[in-house]
Amino acid sequence: MNSSSLEAVFANGISQSRSIRYRESIYAAIKEAILSGKLLPNQPLVEEQLAASLNVSRTPVREALTILAHENFIGPQGGRGLYVRSLSRQEFVDIFVANEAVEPYLARRAALLASEEQLADIAEALDRGDACAAALDTAGFLRASRDFHGRVGTAAGNTPLAGFVLSNEERTDMYLLNYGKVVNGEQMEISNNEHRAILGALKNRDPEAAQRLAIVHAQSLRERFAELFQPLAEE
Repeated sequence: MNSSSLEAVFANGISQSRSIRYRESIYAAIKEAILSGKLLPNQPLVEEQLAASLNVSRTPVREALTILAHENFIGPQGGRGLYVRSLSRQEFVDIFVANEAVEPYLARRAALLASEEQLADIAEALDRGDACAAALDTAGFLRASRDFHGRVGTAAGNTPLAGFVLSNEERTDMYLLNYGKVVNGEQMEISNNEHRAILGALKNRDPEAAQRLAIVHAQSLRERFAELFQPLAEE
């Protein structure tokens, strides 16, 4: 991507409020561009171009890229420069399986521990998911779905596991956005309905139902993206 294209991606620049450090604003802007599919896998990320596009110095850009590399959103390629990482199908499957093992436990705990405010936050993410499904906004739907899973994790009272799940959701969403695995309106609606059933169990303080529905949701996702879980050939 050339510098003019980067300017289009970051047309609104970043917040330069003194209350927000440049590094964190730049990190958030680049990460959002990756998670919305505006920066694609194997896209080179050049400090000078990013700094010019964001109208900042190179130092906070370099710091933001270091964080993104640590989180495996970007990395070196061919020993030269940094690029948006290309997630393999095997990585997608491994990450999905990791969340599949953890999320039923978090749903169960959330049914016992979630505050009314946390339940309202989870419901807000669901409402956004419904709106995005109606508008066929794939990136927005995936963002709302990530928020749903992340907020259920937070409500479970286990910050490390909640962060683990959210990070994994971000990575699997990158794969779905960028490898032609289009999430259509029907699939969005099914996911939203499954999420709403989980929320119902949380509100009813029913840990068994919450755990079971989280398992059902994972199984349903496997069925909807069955081709991704077939034995892997050479990629």
